[in-house]
Amino acid sequence: MAARRMTPDQRAKIFKALSDPRRVDMVDLLAKHGAMCGTELAEKLGVSVALVSHHWEILIDAGILTKHREGQLRFCSLDGARIREATDGWDACHAVCPDLGALAANGAGRVPAKKRV
Repeated sequence: MAARRMTPDQRAKIFKALSDPRRVDMVDLLAKHGAMCGTELAEKLGVSVALVSHHWEILIDAGILTKHREGQLRFCSLDGARIREATDGWDACHAVCPDLGALAANGAGRVPAKKRV
């Protein structure tokens, strides 16, 4: 039996959770360092533990973080497989446009922001 793909709604929930720069910073730190406790994350991000807790609950709800307790500390871990699952099939983008990475790095292809009046 083939693996069941995420629905567009499930994928959108992950991308919505990643639409906040602070949460992207958290995911970057967890991807680089592995599981971290809330205090350690707060220290590295320069924010309060309460703010870290708020953001990681959103990431947990989206299914890309897991949380476990060790004594009085709570640790969270990144579920990289879930993120890969959300972007499954996007590898084909590179076959269609091999220079896609270079374009993104140079800022090409961006839609200019509308000027405020």
